[in-house]
Amino acid sequence: MFFLPPDSDNPTGLVVSASDLAAGSACLFALKRRLDVRTGLALPPARKDQEMLDLLRDRGLAHEYRVLEGFAADREVAAVTTTEGAFSREQLEQGHNDTMAALSSGADVVYQGSFFDGSFHGKADFLVREDSGAWSVNDTKLASKIKPEYLIQLAAYADQLLAAGVPVHPYARVILRDGTPAEAELEKVLPKFRAVRDRITGALAEHLATGAPAAWDPKGDGACRLSTCPECQEAAAAADDLLLVAGMPGAKKYRTLLRSQGITTVTGLATAALDEPDAKLAGLQDQARLQAGTGGFDGETGGVRYRVVDRTALEELPAPDPGDIFFDFEGDPNRLEPSDGTWGLEYLFGLLARPLANPDAAPVFHPLTAHDREQERKAFTDFIELVAARRKARPEMHIYHYAHYEKNALTQLAARHGIFADEVEELNAEVLVDLRPVVSRSIRISEKSLSIKKLEPLYRPAVREGVANAVDSITAYSAYADAAAAGDTAAAEEVLGSILAYNLDDCESTLQLRDWLLSL
Repeated sequence: MFFLPPDSDNPTGLVVSASDLAAGSACLFALKRRLDVRTGLALPPARKDQEMLDLLRDRGLAHEYRVLEGFAADREVAAVTTTEGAFSREQLEQGHNDTMAALSSGADVVYQGSFFDGSFHGKADFLVREDSGAWSVNDTKLASKIKPEYLIQLAAYADQLLAAGVPVHPYARVILRDGTPAEAELEKVLPKFRAVRDRITGALAEHLATGAPAAWDPKGDGACRLSTCPECQEAAAAADDLLLVAGMPGAKKYRTLLRSQGITTVTGLATAALDEPDAKLAGLQDQARLQAGTGGFDGETGGVRYRVVDRTALEELPAPDPGDIFFDFEGDPNRLEPSDGTWGLEYLFGLLARPLANPDAAPVFHPLTAHDREQERKAFTDFIELVAARRKARPEMHIYHYAHYEKNALTQLAARHGIFADEVEELNAEVLVDLRPVVSRSIRISEKSLSIKKLEPLYRPAVREGVANAVDSITAYSAYADAAAAGDTAAAEEVLGSILAYNLDDCESTLQLRDWLLSL
């Protein structure tokens, strides 16, 4: 979104894009906050994942170029070039006129068709002439399935074509990352789009008229209130909103109930006198007290308090065995494998285990790396064989991990490579132990999250440096791959070393967490 000099048709001068309308359909509050950034009323929220966003943008462009090459191989393509960055009304109108001219030419495909109607500007990835002579809207997305916000963008471009009197094909398409076209019937999508467009543009106009930054409205105001939305999370934190209580986002009815009683903040819930709360609500209040620093606790380390609330899950943990493995994957689901055109790569299997020959020795780190599909298959095979050998020597051994990624990844590897399906099913059922549900059932901590990074102060000092989370690992691995492809072996090895160190840290943390849980 950006501003042009106001005129009679657009008194505010605000111009929105198809991506703005898609974003506003998901979270209108976030879109208002982004408008506030444009007008200088607010600063953008702090983002820790900018490198990942940049990486996904680059991969999205690469996907778009692959599709472009496919069209150009057997069709005539007309590309519309427009100036990036600062726009003038004249430039936008010229881009729109160039697009209309391209549609009237002999081209079969128009690439980056540009639209402008005074208050809307957008670029369609591909406009394709169908056998009927009508034009279909095609957008590329680095995704494995179609999402509602994609339909908003498709409909926005189709709406522009219709307004210009261009015949439009009844189906628009999202070209997914594997090249599969997912179709949407415009007859069903366009009415919904127009309602969304009118709601969003009206709300933005009203917001501009206030001259004030968007205020957090806990009752709604189009806020998605998701943990993945930086604008909502920043505003909720500033308001001490009930959303910050661990477990509350998944128990929306309790937040609504509490708000109806005038309880709107974490502190308010911590100090409230609730009238015969059920077990779930009582647990949420207990969690709020821990987070507010007013509740009873069993211990405190590194600024984090904890309390054991149910020992059942702790008592069900297997007894330690010298053959135990502490396991952590590093993988990138959005990495394209050139050899077969499939997506996803598990580039590091990290295992921490004591030597079978000397079970009293310190655990040893066994990293299995893979940089292409063939190496991934070998790493997977080596993992299965290593585990089988340890199970034969130590039948009571288990593989400990945190959260569901490891189980899911093993299942996907078995399907992808067509091997070890029975072995993986047996491991998932009998050998792998996910410590995440053990934690969630047994303890509460004074943090709103139960990520392993939030738990670590309870059982280990703050020692992490460099690569610190899964997102960092993925962006670091991309840097490794780029350096390796460029022949910069020293830089590649340095980056890979940082990823190995992070993975070792995670494996050690899983071991220490298991031991700490047993100590409780």
